[in-house]
Amino acid sequence: MRDGGLLGWCTEALVKLDDAAPGVLARVLTAAPARRQAIFAALATQEEKVGPYSADDDLFPASFGEVIRHGRSSDILRRAFGSIPEAFPTMLTQIGERPLPCAKGYIALYSILTDNDARAADALRGSGRITCRKLDVLNALDPRWRHANTLERIDSGGEALMFNKAIGFIQSLNSKATDEVVAGAIAAMRPTSTLARLLDRFLQRADQLPPHPIASGDNELRPLLSMRDLLDAGRRYRNCLRHRLADVAVGRMALAEFRGECLVEFRPLTAGVGWLLRDVHIERNRPVPLSLLADVEAKCDEFGIPRINEAGGGDGRSSYRHFTKELEWG
Repeated sequence: MRDGGLLGWCTEALVKLDDAAPGVLARVLTAAPARRQAIFAALATQEEKVGPYSADDDLFPASFGEVIRHGRSSDILRRAFGSIPEAFPTMLTQIGERPLPCAKGYIALYSILTDNDARAADALRGSGRITCRKLDVLNALDPRWRHANTLERIDSGGEALMFNKAIGFIQSLNSKATDEVVAGAIAAMRPTSTLARLLDRFLQRADQLPPHPIASGDNELRPLLSMRDLLDAGRRYRNCLRHRLADVAVGRMALAEFRGECLVEFRPLTAGVGWLLRDVHIERNRPVPLSLLADVEAKCDEFGIPRINEAGGGDGRSSYRHFTKELEWG
């Protein structure tokens, strides 16, 4: 794609048209935004070799120069595209006075509108100035999540694909996060809200969690089985538990509360062979008293849950490390 010049990629084509039909360039520079953008969109069909023009053509037919000089926006667009969606001329005015940085953007906008996707059209209509970034995002977004509120908050097509996957993840965990509910939540977003908060709210209501390694009913070790349990524990222990909800939701971690004094963290072993006692946490993640840690380990032994053996070597190893100043690995 050619770049640079007074009007970017379309400068060269306009100069050629002006040679064939003098006055074209002056007409473009003085035209109202609607007609100017119609001209840029028509030039994009030649740049990208689409529309009624042959890929072998170097110049528009001379009559096209006359259409640019004297025709209305709709005449110019029909000359380049043939049939045009009703909303196309109006949408072009949302681009502004200068052309889009790439000709493909005009072709993408035309394709979106010819697909008769009302959500896509409404998203563009409600999101202010149309840019190539917004068109990339719109093309990448799942049609169910196309809205001005997503269009304004997502920075690239790649990020839009990630958002699609994030919603799929949420829907696998929250039975109430139907397509209609998610689309409604997106539409109801306030100006200061973010997509991250929207996803987080749905995750906090997840109701399809994996099985817990600790059975209910023990008087000392109580499994945290729901998001409500986890959020409540995070508030009481004043730690970062609320930021680990996704790990719990997919079975990468499980938590239980021991005697109301500490949180016990379990991690799954490979090959589905069980769980491992990973860590013990008290309020604000302060150091855990050794006596409490020993009680937790004894309780896990009752459940047959293994842990890493840190006691190998006994006092002799500790004394050796003291005198040699040997450092821990890692």
